[in-house]
Amino acid sequence: MTQLTPPMVTLKNLNPRMSAVPTVLGPPDLKLPSPDLPNYGDPLAASITDSSGTGTGSGIGNGNGGGVGSGEGGGVGPGEGGGTGGGVFRPGTGGVGYPSCLYCPRPSYSDEARKAKYQGTVLLQAVITPDGRGIEIQVVKGLGLGLDEKAVEAVKGWRFKPAVGPDGKPVATLVPIEVTFRLL
Repeated sequence: MTQLTPPMVTLKNLNPRMSAVPTVLGPPDLKLPSPDLPNYGDPLAASITDSSGTGTGSGIGNGNGGGVGSGEGGGVGPGEGGGTGGGVFRPGTGGVGYPSCLYCPRPSYSDEARKAKYQGTVLLQAVITPDGRGIEIQVVKGLGLGLDEKAVEAVKGWRFKPAVGPDGKPVATLVPIEVTFRLL
């Protein structure tokens, strides 16, 4: 999870004192094609000059940072940070751990669901940030009767111990969250 040398089309120092292999941030088993093309990057570049693409930073493609593709950061593809395909990390892959709930009080019931004596579980999907907050919360499987909204409201107030990446630092992860409603 440390990118010493980003990928680049044209090497800036042909005789370095200490060389490092160009890397992208992603799972250790990530395999990228390495075409032997003189003009890799921007297909509209002049045929006599090497091109890293239209993006900024030292990567290849139209993104920012030291990655490959359209994203920001040292990953591959769209999105930000590391990894592939964009977005945040998925726990359990590439040395990324799982977040855990530190403060997760029971959600409140909606009046409709209480009157109907309705119970069940709402399945949500959320991004747990490196500072332990749940953001970008979406209902995957709802119950209705106002319980979906109450579940989202509850998770917004929860606090998590964030997942840790392979480098030991907290990372944002996309996780499923079950919120169970039971009448006592």
